[in-house]
Amino acid sequence: MEPEKIEVLMTFLQAVGQRERLQLLGILAEQTAPVPELARRMGVKETAVLKHLNRLQQANLVTETAPYTYQLNQSGLEQINHAVFHRGDSGGQETLRQRVLRHYTNGPRLKKLPENEAELREIASWLAELFESGVSYPEKTVNERLSQAHPDYAEMRRLLVDWGFMTRSRGIYQKTT
Repeated sequence: MEPEKIEVLMTFLQAVGQRERLQLLGILAEQTAPVPELARRMGVKETAVLKHLNRLQQANLVTETAPYTYQLNQSGLEQINHAVFHRGDSGGQETLRQRVLRHYTNGPRLKKLPENEAELREIASWLAELFESGVSYPEKTVNERLSQAHPDYAEMRRLLVDWGFMTRSRGIYQKTT
């Protein structure tokens, strides 16, 4: 296994390597939930839940949808799966997307932006996976999600809009289909 894949897998395993975190992921796989409800269902204090959620959020496995309300980050799981286990169906040939993600990302984080337009479009497409179609996102939420992938969330926002993966109107963003 390649060193980059090992790092992504290690980050994932360290994040889910505790029973309580697996329990949280199980609950959030069923529904979005606020911290008090998660604490009640798990039989632990809210501070313990927040500590575990913070670790899962750092690994891009959960996202905060509203203050103290969390959901499973399906696209984060898919990114880990793709980065570690995906072999593609191109007869052993690496696709453009696979090559771009291997070269420019480290699991859920963007290392740098490509200069090539085709590669830049692939990165924009990859970032768009952080959002669902048909959902309106306030700019703050867009910034929070994009900052998980890269610290310059404003540039990432422009990239998504410029490449047509999101629209913006009066500070509200929507993923295009």
